[in-house]
Amino acid sequence: MNDLEILRKKIDEIDSQLLPLFLSRMECSAGVAEYKRANNMPVLDKQREKQILENKIEKVSNELKIPVYDFFSTIMKISRVAQAKALVSEEGRTPWLKDFDEGELKSDPTVAYQGVPGANSETALIQFFGKDCKRINTSTFGKVVDAVENGEADYGILPLENSSTGVISSAYDLLEKRDAFIVAEVAVPIDHCLVGLPDAKLEYIRTVYSHEQGYMQCKEFFDKYPKMEFHPYHNTAMAAKMIVETDDIDKAAIASKRTTEIYNLKVLAENISTIGGNTTRFAVIAKRGILNKSCRKISILFTLPDESGALSHVLSVFADNGLNLVKIESRPSHDGNFEYLFFVDFEGSLLDNTVNGIMAEISASTSSLKILGNYSVSE
Repeated sequence: MNDLEILRKKIDEIDSQLLPLFLSRMECSAGVAEYKRANNMPVLDKQREKQILENKIEKVSNELKIPVYDFFSTIMKISRVAQAKALVSEEGRTPWLKDFDEGELKSDPTVAYQGVPGANSETALIQFFGKDCKRINTSTFGKVVDAVENGEADYGILPLENSSTGVISSAYDLLEKRDAFIVAEVAVPIDHCLVGLPDAKLEYIRTVYSHEQGYMQCKEFFDKYPKMEFHPYHNTAMAAKMIVETDDIDKAAIASKRTTEIYNLKVLAENISTIGGNTTRFAVIAKRGILNKSCRKISILFTLPDESGALSHVLSVFADNGLNLVKIESRPSHDGNFEYLFFVDFEGSLLDNTVNGIMAEISASTSSLKILGNYSVSE
């Protein structure tokens, strides 16, 4: 028997000793899960895990600290996942479902949107709920959420991302901090125009008003007109309304063609978006989540523990279970500790017990988890 075979045999003997110890540990872990269930305790105890890992690495030499850390953090991760799945199997232990109701959207709702008539948010509202939908407009996205939270509106409209300029950060910040849930999504084609007063001409324009996102989506057009100075404004429709009030023919706004009909303006240039097929995805938000058979997309927000391979493990949960990951977006948290927030969209339904088991594994592998919504997919 050569040296390699001798070493392999010794490893096999050690593994044969490790396996029953591991199985015994998992039995203890199941007992811990039962205790946590009975006492309504969370699966993850960050402080205890930190203390255990620190204690382990103190007992080994420097070159072994990282391997020992990884070894025990992996074992604890396996235990967390097993505990979480055991808790989910018990009735009422799917905490992410406490903010959801089974049912359908209201048939005659009041809906809040940011901006004034003609805003793209109002267009999304009309596209989803119909032109006769009762609506209230607000000056900010935050006040849209306010209206939903205080019951003034049944639903609200928030833009989430644009196909050319990416996510709308302020909307994601609200989803992170506030008690609002996505109950539907709607994709709206954005046809930006440069609009001005009836007597204005393109060569007259010196100042252009719009939301920063609208301007960035049309940057290539304005590169051809260096004399036009951009001024940020609350949103595109509000910018159109404002130039009517200024009654100044050298001012223009980036807005939809629909605003020219509402405010008696003129299109000075059509289709000025840099990228063709410019589209914004809007969320319909509510005070509570809604679950029904049409819900096929889940949006979640999570943070990760400070341990090796934490993100890759969470992503592998989706891959190993055949879930289609639609989107992942990372953003720094706002608490100054260099922690990152991860926003993830994937296909699935929280009415499916298998998906809830997978959610349990994700919950056990993250420091915090928030379900932002489970809703139908925009066609």
